[in-house]
Amino acid sequence: MKGTRGFAAALLLAGCKLIDQTTFAPSPEAAPAAEQMAKVDARTALLTINYTEPNPSYRDVLRYAVRTAEARAPGVQYDVIAILPSGVDAAAAQARAADVMRSIMDQGVSDSRIHLGLRSAPASSPQEIRVYVK
Repeated sequence: MKGTRGFAAALLLAGCKLIDQTTFAPSPEAAPAAEQMAKVDARTALLTINYTEPNPSYRDVLRYAVRTAEARAPGVQYDVIAILPSGVDAAAAQARAADVMRSIMDQGVSDSRIHLGLRSAPASSPQEIRVYVK
């Protein structure tokens, strides 16, 4: 009788899993990928101005991008977003975004159609100004 009880207990425990640290760990699918975390905005930018070099030359490319956007959808709205990596001066990023806004306004776009923004990003992200249309 003792042998059958031990055998029955072994059968019952065979379908059980022991609890350990991995039982309560999140699945890899649930954890956001590093690429998703680094991406600040899901939209595709009309133009990205990279400030790894001081004073990048962007005005000609911006003029072309704005003309193209206006030809496709007159009255389009522009979001000018300064990407602010950790440890970077926010005032400098805001000034750069304002300069880009003025360049867009120089092409006849009303200031009421241009929206400025500032987004924080991981320290490894480049300093950028991104122009989106909506």
